Amino acid sequence: MSEDSKNTVKIYIGGYGGEFVLGNITEEQHEYWTALGSEELEKYCWDACDYVEENRIPEDMDFLEGEGWHECDNIEHCYGCDLENAYIDIDLPGGEETINYDDAYAIRDKYEDAEENAFDDIGKDYWLEDEMIREGKEIYTSEGNNYCYEPGHYFTAYSSEKGGFIDCEFELPEGHEFDERRLVFNTIDLDGNDFLNTISYIMPDDDPNDPTELDSMGGDTTGKGWECNMFEITRPVEDDE
Repeated sequence: MSEDSKNTVKIYIGGYGGEFVLGNITEEQHEYWTALGSEELEKYCWDACDYVEENRIPEDMDFLEGEGWHECDNIEHCYGCDLENAYIDIDLPGGEETINYDDAYAIRDKYEDAEENAFDDIGKDYWLEDEMIREGKEIYTSEGNNYCYEPGHYFTAYSSEKGGFIDCEFELPEGHEFDERRLVFNTIDLDGNDFLNTISYIMPDDDPNDPTELDSMGGDTTGKGWECNMFEITRPVEDDE
């Protein structure tokens, strides 16, 4: 056993997920590509530079500006996995034991019958059932009465992938044993699904509301599909009182 491995925890999270982008387009661009159809929009997004040249697309209709689809991301760009389908492997210090979970909910649900004050060693009034999975923001790509963003026209694309999404290792403070109750799964509500993008750990000296985010070395995934879409957000004008 190496000296470094005595306090090192490794966490690997895999399953299904992908890369998501959301960006603004103009009303004219929305109408133009709607008229051409979804198949042409997909061809354009896959190879904008050549498509624009070969099909003589007007410059002001080229909202990707010759770049890839993932560059239309001035509003949102996130990468991660569906929390419900994300398995978790935890290698404990020393490499002598690996803990496996089907998903983060399995860890949280172990403590659903915990007694009051059961987590006071983490923080006063800390309640794991409410804090282990933390939603950072909401992203909805629905037409019409959508309150996530301002009224306007939007482009969105999603690359569906399978494999590993988070691969990290971190050092525990000397004298501190790994405690799965201190894990925090940071998610985004992506069209009603918990989309995991980062994980954190509440170190002994951390404020439970500000845990240490764990750096991931990246993932290793295989593409399973891709889709893009445009939508318009409209809301009734609210009268000033």
